[in-house]
Amino acid sequence: MKFQSMFSSLIIFLFSINANAGHAVSEAPSNPDTSAKYIFYLHGSTEEYDGSTDKYETAIEAIAESSATVISEVRGDTDPNTYAIKLKDQVNRLTSKGVPAENITISGFSKGSIIALATAGIINNPKINYVLLAGCSEDLNEKYGVIPTKATGRILSIYDSGDDKFESCSGIIKTTDNVIFEEIDLDSGKGHKVFRIPKEKFIEQWRDPLTDWAGAW
Repeated sequence: MKFQSMFSSLIIFLFSINANAGHAVSEAPSNPDTSAKYIFYLHGSTEEYDGSTDKYETAIEAIAESSATVISEVRGDTDPNTYAIKLKDQVNRLTSKGVPAENITISGFSKGSIIALATAGIINNPKINYVLLAGCSEDLNEKYGVIPTKATGRILSIYDSGDDKFESCSGIIKTTDNVIFEEIDLDSGKGHKVFRIPKEKFIEQWRDPLTDWAGAW
């Protein structure tokens, strides 16, 4: 597992200095540009066991085409609530240096969305943005002890109507005084895997609304 972690970090580092240099990093910068937009991206469970994949790197590259700095790392087997604390610390690092909360977006796919939802429950800042890609599963929320009603923030759910693993977040997440909730129902014909197909016609279906929600175009 140590070797996998070192290898994954190397992948992220190498990726961060490619054509999108300065737009993809493995953790929140210590001295951030306070005018910039920051998008955290959390991958699904596949990479927890396989390490970095072409599909993961394609997703990072696609988001990095925006004006935002993308923050992402390859995790190992992860407890969502534990990892949420790590994300909270990174968000605090940004805000303590003057980055406005509304410039920060936490997004995730599949299990990554479960982590994002857990994070929304512990940061407790209604100005932070969240994007859940195939992100609602009552069974997994129960399995990992994630409580959607604790969530605070601007939350966008994007799911595919043909997904037999993750369903609509409507009814699981609701607009309240501290939550703005919107949802996009895709009809791609690809179900859950639409978020992992490395073709622009599928990527743009989730990437464009994500970066719009983040205000990063």
